[in-house]
Amino acid sequence: MNEVWEAIAAIGTVGAVITSVAFGVFEGFRARRDRRELISVRAATDAVAAAAGEAERIAVASLVTAWVTDEYAYVASASTYSRTVTLRIANESNEPVVNVTVGVYLGSENRLIGPLSTPSPIPVIPPRREFEWDITAGVGAYDDNTEPHVAISFTDARGRRWQRRLDGTLADPEELDTVRLAQDDPELAVAQIGVPDRYRNPMAVARAFAEELWADRSTFDLTAFRTLLDPLASGWSGNWDEERVDQLRELLQNYSNLAALTWYSAPRVAYARLLSDDTLQQITERRGGVLIEVYFITLVYRSELGWTVFGVGPKLRPDQILFPESDF
Repeated sequence: MNEVWEAIAAIGTVGAVITSVAFGVFEGFRARRDRRELISVRAATDAVAAAAGEAERIAVASLVTAWVTDEYAYVASASTYSRTVTLRIANESNEPVVNVTVGVYLGSENRLIGPLSTPSPIPVIPPRREFEWDITAGVGAYDDNTEPHVAISFTDARGRRWQRRLDGTLADPEELDTVRLAQDDPELAVAQIGVPDRYRNPMAVARAFAEELWADRSTFDLTAFRTLLDPLASGWSGNWDEERVDQLRELLQNYSNLAALTWYSAPRVAYARLLSDDTLQQITERRGGVLIEVYFITLVYRSELGWTVFGVGPKLRPDQILFPESDF
């Protein structure tokens, strides 16, 4: 009888072992399943956090945009249409953006023609604000001007630099567009200057002024040089002879490079820049924002003369320049 109970006990022991093994296998399976679920949950959580971090990172930048509007209005008195080209920048975020730089481009080759009448840089665009600038005069200095578009770079409140590209997409600093530089491409430099018409293009006058200024004395044309000077600028008054031109050459002897891009502070006031060789090398090496020393050629538009050179030296504001009513 004891043998029977022992056999039963043995069977019970084996059953316990089998149950224990089965339970262990089940527990192992459940533990592995739980680990997989935990890993999956963590991965999902990390993905959500990464997405939230990315959304937060671009939250301000994604709401900063720039575009150009090109509009025509019929003028009955002239029996034609007038054109107005306006550059607009909007910051729809709740934070300011700073150090905004602007580039206006023309054509399918994306030829940079400068900031034109927009400040460069724009110190700050406040939250929920939109600014606009009339760039009609600047665009009008080029024949192929039917497709003006804009790219901007700016810094958000966290110090991150961004670029809104020509196609409207947003780029990280590591993905910023490379801009062709005029000093690398002589054909581009000529294209950036615009048409050789002093009634449309202030750079045409600035270029003629620089070429005469640095011309060999055997080819220098004093009469042609005088026609470029603004008759209402007191600095050009009196008899401008070759001796006075030589004094101007001496003042500007280290600034014999004319930058290709024109700036405008008003529809009838524009600026070209004379750069030194050292400054030109500095720009070439840095390929970006850098403070440089320049001489400004201030140009003004006169109704009967077209663009003229008002002064050379510091940049003169429009309110520092006399404009008779006949100019408007």
